Amino acid sequence: MATASLAAQAQSSVTLYGLIDIAPAMVSRTNTADDRQFRLNSDTGSSSRFGVRGTEDLGGGLAAFFNLESPLDAKNGSVAGGAASGACNVAAACASATTPAFWRRNAYVGLRGGFGEVTFGRNYTAAVIKQAATVSATPSGINTGMATNLAAQGISNDFWNSNQIRYDSPKFGPIDFSAHVALGEGVTGRNVGGNVGYNDGPLAISLSYQRDENLAGDAVKWMILSGSYNFGSFKVHVAFDDVNNDERVVGFRDSKFWTVGASFKATPLLTVAAQYWNLKDSASSNSSKQVVLNADYLLSRRTALFAMLGHVNNKDIAVLPLWNSGVTVANDKVYGLAAGVRHSF
Repeated sequence: MATASLAAQAQSSVTLYGLIDIAPAMVSRTNTADDRQFRLNSDTGSSSRFGVRGTEDLGGGLAAFFNLESPLDAKNGSVAGGAASGACNVAAACASATTPAFWRRNAYVGLRGGFGEVTFGRNYTAAVIKQAATVSATPSGINTGMATNLAAQGISNDFWNSNQIRYDSPKFGPIDFSAHVALGEGVTGRNVGGNVGYNDGPLAISLSYQRDENLAGDAVKWMILSGSYNFGSFKVHVAFDDVNNDERVVGFRDSKFWTVGASFKATPLLTVAAQYWNLKDSASSNSSKQVVLNADYLLSRRTALFAMLGHVNNKDIAVLPLWNSGVTVANDKVYGLAAGVRHSF
């Protein structure tokens, strides 16, 4: 009877969801030759993915939930991609920990209640994902701009971490915070990080910090401070970051960037944006610069047309002109143009 009563009280739901971002594109040169390349580019603005998530109401304000999420390359149907985790990546001889993983985007379970929520498993790190809304001005997604610059610094290793315990607080007025620890278990790099956010009306501020340690005990530390202000149809974004890699952890670059960008809602359906990035290599003091222009037009709640132009003037650090364009050329100017469709389900 007790078991039947508990089953009757529990309310559960499971949802299949996803997103596809794909666009015909052109880049001004390849990695090996000064020749234009025409391609079908995936993930230009947002990362294509599919997943399943569910929740169960346990009563008394407590709920259990889970998320399994896989990457998707819509142009060829593959799900390949290493499950990088902090200072452990393929280049750092952690290939056994970063081989392609089907659920490499998310694979966790958690509990949610008045205390906030806690998750166990592979998950977004609090330090990166909490920055997306304040760092990036582009409405089509964070990939070209935010992700291209973070990848050049090595912080792309920290979008997700394996073996992770993460806590997200409830709101305390305009303030909330998150913290996570990734347990290396002698297989992947260990790390700890977190974020504090302030969101009050039009003003939002976000501060993140993370410390990654590789299998040899060498550490890299990085921070991001960002903010945005919404004037209504016009929104401004500014951000600064600093990667301290004095111990020369493979996969990270001792560097810092600053960025400023803005978006303008021209109509209820059309948003245009521009953002400038300045990424400085600490060893050489040279700066790689990127300009991103973006237009996003909503056809419906789930479908949009977008155009993205990325131009890089690279020095020692090679920044991609468009995310996933395959063109990483240091000490050269490269641009990429894409126009495509983003559909969520």
